[in-house]
Amino acid sequence: MIDTHCHLTFEALLERVDEVLERARGRGVDRMITVGTSPRDWSDAAALTQRYENVFATVGVHPHEAEHCQDKAAVQAGIRSFVSRPRVVAFGEMGLDRHYPDPPMDMQRELFAWQLELIAELSHTAGGLNLPVIIHNREATQEVLGMIRASGLPGERFVFHCFTGRDEELDAILELGAMVSFTGIVTFGNAKGLAASAARVPLERMMIETDSPYLTPQPHRKVRPNEPCYVADIAAFLAERRGMALGAFVEAMDANAERFFHLAQAKVQG
Repeated sequence: MIDTHCHLTFEALLERVDEVLERARGRGVDRMITVGTSPRDWSDAAALTQRYENVFATVGVHPHEAEHCQDKAAVQAGIRSFVSRPRVVAFGEMGLDRHYPDPPMDMQRELFAWQLELIAELSHTAGGLNLPVIIHNREATQEVLGMIRASGLPGERFVFHCFTGRDEELDAILELGAMVSFTGIVTFGNAKGLAASAARVPLERMMIETDSPYLTPQPHRKVRPNEPCYVADIAAFLAERRGMALGAFVEAMDANAERFFHLAQAKVQG
């Protein structure tokens, strides 16, 4: 089983990462992708991928970091240098977040645009670097979709992580061609509408994640911090919702993640 989106570089997990990975193995979670959010955590992620063959990394700047990342040249140079490292399997996470008043949206848009511009540039270099892109989208779906379309990048290279939107937003994301990923929020008792939306997503367009150390799923809701081992509970919940055997559902989710993130190729390169 694969946790396609966690944050092992966050202190609550990094300080006891051996235990975290052992608990994950105990529940059948044999691979995980630790997702970059700022230049500060990229080096920690790289170190983890060198220590553990089942850990992969991504490189990107989260919209919450926009105020601290206002140098376009530095942002692009940092991503450019990190993305060439072994076992880096995606750009992201990046995008827009309207939930809080800060950072200002103009800063967030600028940061997102810089990253999309670099990804498009790298896609057209000799050999083409066509890594997928992890999108953070909170209450900004139409604007995020508009910026993706404007970038000229194909929709199938994107995954909207931690989807919590309405059905019309889901339909627009699927129309783009992107993948949709669900966290433990889908298991919450007050998220029945989200669970119904998840059941509408074509199986081949879905992925699962913990987003740990946040969003611990039921029945472990009170456990802090969340850990990759709990992706097993998300899988069990969604398999039941779709009327599928757990093994078949996990096999489908793993196949999606392996295909989308090119994990077999990354492991050989690493």
